[in-house]
Amino acid sequence: MNQRTDVSVLRDGTLVADGDTGWAGGKAAGLARLTRAGATVPPWVVLGTEGFTAHLTRGELPELHRQLLAADDPARAEAAERLRAEIRRTPVDPALAAEIEEALHGRERVAVRSSAVGEDGADRSYAGIYESFLYLTGTDQVLDAVRRCWASAFSPRALHYTGAEAASPVAVIIQDMVDGEVSGVLFTTDPVTGATDRAVVSACWGTGEGVVSGACATDEFTVGHDGTEVSVTLADKDIEYGRADGGGAEQRVVAEPRRRIRCLSPEQTAELVREGVRIADAIGGPQDIEWTFRAGELVILQTRPITAVAALGTWRTVWDNSNIQESFNGVTTPLTFSWAAKVYEVIFRETLHLIGVGDRTIAANDKVLRNMVGLVSGRVYYNINNWYRVLRLAPFFDRNKDDVERMIGVEHPVDFIEGIHAGPAERLAAIPQLAPVFVVLGWRMLNRGRLVERFQREVGAEVERIRHDLDTATELDQLLDLAERGLNLFDRWAVQILNDLYLSNQAGRARRILAAAGGSEETVAGLLASEEAVESLQPTLILMRLAADIRRAPDLRIALYTGDPRAGLDAVRAAAPAVAAELDAYLDRYGDRCMGEQKLETVSLRQDPSFIGTILRNYVRDDAIDADALERDHALRRAAFEREILDALPRGRREKLAGVLRKARTAVRDRERMRLTRTRIVGVGRSVYLRVGEVLCAAGRLDEPRHVFYLTMEEIQGFTEGRSMTTDLAALARTRIAEFARYEHTEPPNQFETTGPPDVLTPTAAAAAEPVGDGRTLRGTGCWPGIVQGPIRVVRSPDDDLDVRGTIMAALRTDPGWGPLFPSVKGLLIERGSTLSHSAVLARELGIPAVVGVPGLMATIRDGETVRLDGGSGLVERLDDPA
Repeated sequence: MNQRTDVSVLRDGTLVADGDTGWAGGKAAGLARLTRAGATVPPWVVLGTEGFTAHLTRGELPELHRQLLAADDPARAEAAERLRAEIRRTPVDPALAAEIEEALHGRERVAVRSSAVGEDGADRSYAGIYESFLYLTGTDQVLDAVRRCWASAFSPRALHYTGAEAASPVAVIIQDMVDGEVSGVLFTTDPVTGATDRAVVSACWGTGEGVVSGACATDEFTVGHDGTEVSVTLADKDIEYGRADGGGAEQRVVAEPRRRIRCLSPEQTAELVREGVRIADAIGGPQDIEWTFRAGELVILQTRPITAVAALGTWRTVWDNSNIQESFNGVTTPLTFSWAAKVYEVIFRETLHLIGVGDRTIAANDKVLRNMVGLVSGRVYYNINNWYRVLRLAPFFDRNKDDVERMIGVEHPVDFIEGIHAGPAERLAAIPQLAPVFVVLGWRMLNRGRLVERFQREVGAEVERIRHDLDTATELDQLLDLAERGLNLFDRWAVQILNDLYLSNQAGRARRILAAAGGSEETVAGLLASEEAVESLQPTLILMRLAADIRRAPDLRIALYTGDPRAGLDAVRAAAPAVAAELDAYLDRYGDRCMGEQKLETVSLRQDPSFIGTILRNYVRDDAIDADALERDHALRRAAFEREILDALPRGRREKLAGVLRKARTAVRDRERMRLTRTRIVGVGRSVYLRVGEVLCAAGRLDEPRHVFYLTMEEIQGFTEGRSMTTDLAALARTRIAEFARYEHTEPPNQFETTGPPDVLTPTAAAAAEPVGDGRTLRGTGCWPGIVQGPIRVVRSPDDDLDVRGTIMAALRTDPGWGPLFPSVKGLLIERGSTLSHSAVLARELGIPAVVGVPGLMATIRDGETVRLDGGSGLVERLDDPA
């Protein structure tokens, strides 16, 4: 039976009232609120939900709707698809079609959008569930779009939200189309951190379809409500959406000059945010606003309440990875994070014991110790709040806020935490508690050298025992016992903490001696960094000498270039047993020292020595690579630097400083030796968990052995002991793999603040570098003087092309495992880091012109392009034609 629509269900947008949500739907109600708030909104009409209800009574639709309501789960999807297809085929009631045709009179192009009851509400947005159609002309296109909007009420996603029995009635908005030059979304409060005094803007060229669908890379702006820009992240905006000739929107390529420049000026972001805040105040709550600029005029397209802002809590947490990124670079898997979180807990617990904090106090801070680090968007961050809490427990540490931030390496000061300064009475009262602590610490300081040697000997022996026992372990519980033995070695890390305290004390003495002569903190750091470099260079020097042996033997040189780097290495082994023995010795000592060495998921040199083959090929081709010359030049640079410092001091202070430096350098050497031992502990943990993955895969519990890295230690232990919440480990790993793959496409900030529980950071493209001068020059921090020119080699991981000979290597960050690459390069460009980071220290000691701390470098620079690098001024000129 067909029902005729005898009353008008089409209404001008200016006539929609507050109580019309059930008739006009949520999106139309939002437009009506915008209109009443005085926003510039394109003219619109709304086809009420009666049109949807009446259409379901036409032709075969009543029977198909009845079949959907009666269908059980297996048949429901098919029944819904039949109903959707028939809704699209069934003609609109002629009287209603005539009304729509009349409403279109005088309009050029329109957008047709669904407006379901409940859509764009405060509790659920229904974002992306219903349909929208752009740049439509003529009655036929519009009527087809109206039927498609109605049909979307029965899409799988809509029915998942509402259920087949309660499909939301759908009204339809017909609105004048605005052909904007730049469009996007504005959140009037920060949806990630919950900050109520800042807005977040996502913007792209063309229409907002690219932002809403996620197809376009967007510039991201965080803006104070007063219009001041807090942060700007520029994306490579390679595509935009615009009007297609036959109606609808089409994707277009953005020309190169516009791809990397701001699509909104500071004046436009200020105007947009001020208008958004005004609208939010008028409506009565934070808003998610879609907007566009047309010929410089701001037009508001729609709004909805922001759902669940800070609904789970109001506490503030600062997250910072400035000082941890070299250890856990990039996306880190759940297994590594669960290992790292436990390691930090153990280390800090032992440190508090070491400095005399009582057992009751430590127990009371158990939650704090468990959460020294966090995992946000797949990245490891320090929980800065908890670092402050732990450091404040130290009975004799200076709790000055600036000092604490310098110790942690915080990139920006934290505004809501204050320093604590003990008065004379408090210090006197602490003496009885501190006296025994100082006695124990004093004894340990005097015996520091012996304690370090004992640590190295006993921990090294236990690592070897675990490796030996791993050869015969076949069952899951046996393997997990080995993993626990490896983790328990960090119980002894108090020796490293003791050594760091000793080093800090000696560095402080050196600082005070130099202060009178105008020496800076960086001067002391430079004097000690050379010792760090000596230890870090040891693997590189061994490989250099191996390369020299191969270079002198034509048959070995030919063997090295057989096939890929791994095959070449195997060929050298087969041809020269003596070289094979040296390689075995190298792998035994340095097989866990690799790019990303603190991450369990990293493929180490023990597992795949291809990296060694690549490095040897780089060295053998370059006759200038000479280990003896490198050591000689390093010693000369170090001696010259020391002479310059020492000669500026009176004799007495000079001799005193020389004695202090000897002690400090001994501590630096011991620190680097223990860091290598830490790397070997992680390496044995890596080997154990790889075997766990093999066992689980063989039992059909994982799809692949390496999927074990997407489970946590607790989940594996719980599964083994019968405490697991799920036994489908394969499905759990697959879910995590998909989630963590999404994190790879973003590069979150070094520091940010959250309100309530941290959620996934808003996915944005990595920030492009802010150019200076003519727009072709980048700026960072110069680490070693010298001007070099050459092609860029971008290196992100060991899987990239590591033939870096004669290039300027660009990387996001480095760790000690990158060291063997450095001697082959002409220059270094590092996005993150400071003058004291690993890459800067090695560059200075190797005499390589280097610039670090170039924000947005990796989103800006291109592999193969030519640059001129000035390691003194920190300027980098891009020389290739931008076209």
